[in-house]
Amino acid sequence: MGGGEGMGPVKKTAKALGETLFDERLQKPIGQLIIICGRNKDLASTLESLEWKIPVKVKGFQTQMEKWMGACDCIITKAGPGTIAEALIRGLPIILNDYIPGQEKGNVPYVVNNGAGVFTRSPKETAKLVAEWFSTKTDELKRMSENAFKLAQPNAVFDIVKDIHELACQRGPLANIPYVFTSSFSSLI
Repeated sequence: MGGGEGMGPVKKTAKALGETLFDERLQKPIGQLIIICGRNKDLASTLESLEWKIPVKVKGFQTQMEKWMGACDCIITKAGPGTIAEALIRGLPIILNDYIPGQEKGNVPYVVNNGAGVFTRSPKETAKLVAEWFSTKTDELKRMSENAFKLAQPNAVFDIVKDIHELACQRGPLANIPYVFTSSFSSLI
């Protein structure tokens, strides 16, 4: 997947996976793909028109990613924080293939250095890694899944709300005055 907008090397990666996850010797698939294209309708249309040797589902923007992630053994995505957080909660090993400079760059070493995934921009390297995880390196896939679970913080959103509430209660005498009365004071600050 490439986030809500279907960014990054989704098409090249999907095509590489489509080739690599088909065992030519046995003439059968060793994996299948779910490709989430986000709002990128051109990408979805292009991928749907391709002939695949393995089972493939092409989807547009999805509102229940937890269900799709629940059907997966690993995820290939750009380094969006929301996607990473959801993947960690699911215990999914992550292959990061891109990031938005600045806001997402720091997510790459976080995932890689904690052993929950890898980073490569090469679609062929991505496909090779997945094929190995599904055949000769299943122990590596399992280890990354365990590390993902260790990093997961499924209660983080509740902890953040609790912390904000506690901070708001510590603000002082103006904290209990309705905003409509204090908004005119903001020009004084």
